[in-house]
Amino acid sequence: MIVNKEQVMRFILEEKSQEIKFRFYSATTIGGLSKTELATYESIIPKGSTSATYEHRPDIQFNSLKLVESEWDDIAYFSLNNEMICKRSAFGEPMISRNDELFVQSIYKQAIEDEIKAEKNGREVVVSELTEKGAGSLMSDYATYWEQYKKEKNL
Repeated sequence: MIVNKEQVMRFILEEKSQEIKFRFYSATTIGGLSKTELATYESIIPKGSTSATYEHRPDIQFNSLKLVESEWDDIAYFSLNNEMICKRSAFGEPMISRNDELFVQSIYKQAIEDEIKAEKNGREVVVSELTEKGAGSLMSDYATYWEQYKKEKNL
């Protein structure tokens, strides 16, 4: 599955409890002299944060979401807990998922996201009639979310 930057940004927000790493292509690759050469060091998004830092310069911190949004085409891969989750085969190629389930959004989360986008943009969202399976999936996703919320808040 081809992964876009919005899916990766959503993944970074949802997986804050785990370490995420990514690596850029080198300047020679971006300049057209190579297709696969990578930058020397990885960038790291530590557990519990959306701020990224460099492996070799932990004193430097930057907003990982803004970076992914602005430098998407120059990023070679993302890994979660040292396991590759998506990668480009070469510079200029699309980012391909290694595990599609990580980037597929549940019906419940998609409905919430659509609602928030609609509120932000001041427009109305028309929801088509749900099938029995769709409604069941929506409620199942909500129940999973509610159980996780109760655990996090110690309710």
